[in-house]
Amino acid sequence: MALLWVVPILACGSFQPRPTPTREQPVAAPAAETPVPDQPTPTVPPTTTPNPTQTAVPSPIPTIAVRNPLTIGEPARITVAGGLNVREQPTVRSPAVTLLAQGKRITVLEGPVSSDGYIWWKVDDNQGTVGWVAGGQGIDDWISPQVGEARPIDRSPVIGDRVIVTLNGELTVRALPGIGSTIVSRARTSQVFEVVAGPQAADGYFWYQIRSDDGEVEGWAADGREGERWLSPLE
Repeated sequence: MALLWVVPILACGSFQPRPTPTREQPVAAPAAETPVPDQPTPTVPPTTTPNPTQTAVPSPIPTIAVRNPLTIGEPARITVAGGLNVREQPTVRSPAVTLLAQGKRITVLEGPVSSDGYIWWKVDDNQGTVGWVAGGQGIDDWISPQVGEARPIDRSPVIGDRVIVTLNGELTVRALPGIGSTIVSRARTSQVFEVVAGPQAADGYFWYQIRSDDGEVEGWAADGREGERWLSPLE
């Protein structure tokens, strides 16, 4: 029997347990280093020199040639026959606000301005009206800086005016406005008075209260009719 056990042992080997094979764990290969791309060297943009700013040069204001210039702030006199229209703006398209009679004394405020073929001046008529008048055209001057002595002007009087009798004859002075009022005096041609009141409308006339420099004559007189002026302001 012992021999019988030996044969299988020799044939199959001993019954000693075989060692359990140990599986070797694979060793991870070292990770390859990720290549870092070369960083480009930053390029510094070239410094640009700014172009110098061009300063606009204003165009020169053209000089207006005026044959007979007026002086701002000084008096002048209307010389054109028929007088001059005063307009809101220096153009013939601007509305006329009043008419200044020939001989009228004015004060120059602004100018000259060239427009519509005329030379314009802004003036004050010293009675509350300010506006633009044409001073002339071509070689014609319609306003003169030569004021001279006071002279009769064809316009209606206002309180405070010195007036001269321009009626050819005698002007009746009455106690009250109206042709039915008592006559207090008769004023001669070229006699000068001061206007102290008026106007008052009566019997188709405009009446003004006038007083002589010596105070001897004071009463109401009509200033004219139908384009004929009997009392003319002195300017």
